[in-house]
Amino acid sequence: MDFPARILPELLLWSATVLATLWLAGAVWRMPRERLTDNRFTHVLFGASVGVLSLWSLHAGVPPVFNFHLLGVTALTLMLGWQFASLAVALVLVGITLNGQAEWASFGVNFLVMGGIPIALTWRLLQLAQRRLPHNFFIYVYINAFLAAGLSILAATGIGAGLLWLTGTQTAAWLGHQYLPYFPLMFFSEAVLNGMVMTLMVALRPAWVCSFDDELYINGK
Repeated sequence: MDFPARILPELLLWSATVLATLWLAGAVWRMPRERLTDNRFTHVLFGASVGVLSLWSLHAGVPPVFNFHLLGVTALTLMLGWQFASLAVALVLVGITLNGQAEWASFGVNFLVMGGIPIALTWRLLQLAQRRLPHNFFIYVYINAFLAAGLSILAATGIGAGLLWLTGTQTAAWLGHQYLPYFPLMFFSEAVLNGMVMTLMVALRPAWVCSFDDELYINGK
């Protein structure tokens, strides 16, 4: 969901902007910047960013303030790693803002809710799965792609609803009637989309997926 700046307190907007700036600074500091000199990687980075930009440009509205759209951030994170996925989400937000679909004042909130939360959840679940579950192709697809994507959009939309309730923008009754019923649909749509994308990526272009290793997940299984 995209947050129009007019519905949120100015203090929240500024605080989110600071946090988003710190997040991006940390991502840039920790990313393996030498990969940016590899044309093959930069083509994947910008191509994936354009794909997510197109996805975020397709949305449905719930009057008066909501814009729903799929995120695709789980696939972005699994392909690029959390650092470059953060950069890609920032580029996507710049694109939709320049296109008039979002506002600069709410950039930080939108980045944290639609980017930061899914990236953190996806990357953490990947780490847990690699440590505690068998290294198996189907576990990678169903846990790290399908389930992680579904949980990510539930977390993002749930926290978004919580922000609207805490700030008094909407009542709990209105959210329960107009917003929460869409959660199951968003869960399965996001999960299926990311699961399909990652299945195709690891099958046809495994070199484009930084979190996948044939030796770990396929060979000898």
